[in-house]
Amino acid sequence: MGVHAPDFRPDYVYTDRGKEVVARLQRLASECEGILLASDLDREGEAIAWHLQQVLKLDIKNANRITFNEITKKAIQAAVQNPRTINLQDVAAQEARRVVDRFIGYMVSPIVAEILGDRTISAGRVQSIAVRLVVDRENEINGHSVLHHFGVSLRFAGWDAKWQFKELLDGGKHWTDQAFAEKVAAVRNVQVVSCEDSDTQSSPPAPFSTSTLQAAGSNTLGFNPKKTMELAQKLYEQGAITYMRTDSAALSQDALDAIFAHGREAGLPMLDAPRVWKDGDDAQGAHEAIRPSQIDVLEAGESEDERKLYRLIWARTVGSQLQEARFAVRTAVLKAEDIDGKAIQFVARSKKLVHQGWKALTPVDTAMDPDDAAAADKEDGDNQVPLLTPGDYLDANSADLVKGKTNPPGRYTEASLVAELKRRGIGRPSTYGAIIETVTSTRGYLEVSGKKKQLKPTARGNRLINVIRANFKFIEFDFTKILETQLEAIATGKQTYKSLLGIVHKRLSDEINEFKSKVKVLHPCPKCGRGLLFNPATKKGSAWWNCSAYDPEGEGCDYHAQDADGEPGKASTGPTMTEYACGSCGKPLVHMVKEATDGEGGWQFFSCSGYKQGCKQSYPDREGQPDLTAPRIKSKEAMQE
Repeated sequence: MGVHAPDFRPDYVYTDRGKEVVARLQRLASECEGILLASDLDREGEAIAWHLQQVLKLDIKNANRITFNEITKKAIQAAVQNPRTINLQDVAAQEARRVVDRFIGYMVSPIVAEILGDRTISAGRVQSIAVRLVVDRENEINGHSVLHHFGVSLRFAGWDAKWQFKELLDGGKHWTDQAFAEKVAAVRNVQVVSCEDSDTQSSPPAPFSTSTLQAAGSNTLGFNPKKTMELAQKLYEQGAITYMRTDSAALSQDALDAIFAHGREAGLPMLDAPRVWKDGDDAQGAHEAIRPSQIDVLEAGESEDERKLYRLIWARTVGSQLQEARFAVRTAVLKAEDIDGKAIQFVARSKKLVHQGWKALTPVDTAMDPDDAAAADKEDGDNQVPLLTPGDYLDANSADLVKGKTNPPGRYTEASLVAELKRRGIGRPSTYGAIIETVTSTRGYLEVSGKKKQLKPTARGNRLINVIRANFKFIEFDFTKILETQLEAIATGKQTYKSLLGIVHKRLSDEINEFKSKVKVLHPCPKCGRGLLFNPATKKGSAWWNCSAYDPEGEGCDYHAQDADGEPGKASTGPTMTEYACGSCGKPLVHMVKEATDGEGGWQFFSCSGYKQGCKQSYPDREGQPDLTAPRIKSKEAMQE
């Protein structure tokens, strides 16, 4: 896990690639007169600056940390003129989040894997919440009770009016009395109560953040979040767009100036003054919104998919500063005679686009579900209500009894799941694509199905959430929100790193102990009672089971069994040490045996017991004895001959 109580000081080690990167940075640093650390201005960026300070052995008291949230000449020059020291409280807050995630991943996952008998299953603060959302939605769908309801539409020449029944309801939102609705559908004569003209307007959507870009990539272009981010990464590397991992909708002043200059030259309906959006309370604002680096570049990208995504980004950015779309709206209220003592009223509404504004560039919000966007854009657009005079009586041509039924909530798509995680303050822009990839392709907790690429839980996804839900607090939706508040307390000096992690570690340890005492393992080991773990088949061998108490160093329970259609089968014969010596190193040989099962053959061979010391020699089994004349790995002498 790399971190231990009671101090919870992480033990950092270099990856193989990390060693090379650090060595190169240290060499370059030795050639420099000074170094500025210019990583992102959020907590993660502050932590990166601190790690660089550590490996480059820079003085922590030096004012060598600069920050900016837009890559423009003005912003960078201002940052260089105002260096500061590294904010160690921000570093502590970021490190605390990493350690909490480490606790959950390394402490909970092995226990859950043992209980469920699946060594590939894992738990995580964010990924498990993503799976829970989909599982909960599927439970809602399965538990949905259909409610049949009714409405009435009066038909006139070229327009219609809908029955307004909500004031007659005592709570609820649907009219379920079919007999009464049929009486309303018999109405033909109505009186005009009012007819009013007004206008309404629609503002454009905000510039793209990471989550809305992923939604637009999915809903408009059919890309999953991972592909959208890969394409955006390539556009960024080509210098075509700004940084694509951001939770902000803000645009720099330089960007706004360029948008307005281009828009006016192109004759677009620009605003008089820039439109701004307020970021969410949980936004760190390390970068501005995702936008073209140069507004006057209308096409960019080296592939057609890159060009498609760039066009979405360009239109969204420029469209954000265009005028509102305006609609002329006419609303007519009609009444009929009371039915069974109840007032009967109809409303007719028409809506006509009179000024395109931002819709001249992009007709709908590309981040919305296409069906929802089309329905919202078309609503009341086909109804041509004439100018009516209050007090006049009208005769309807016909009336329709509109039958409907309630539908279960729709399944999440990859895009809507990301949006829901964002709404709940769970996950960060840099992690959304990886989260979706983990819970679908890597772990198989969710499956993508249908033309709309909807998400459904798999059997193992359901098992995971069912066993976690009742036993661990991190699966609760407000866990991350509370954690973020506590991390902010560390960043502001109101909470200490050690005290927060002590609380989290103790609670998690208590939950694990209680979990182990009350939840029975799915497949107990016949020898020791611990859980058996499933090992999937590989190219080199079939599936099998082993005891979770087994230690690779040879300590603990050594029970293992064959697989029988996903269940532990017959116990496998354990390796037997023999009197035969390895021809390569002289250590004793081990007799490896797997008995045949229905539909699958067995095998026997002799392997060197010095495998862990590096000898990987093995020999065929010839009537229970090793054929030392046919080693799998030939000796150097034999190879030379």
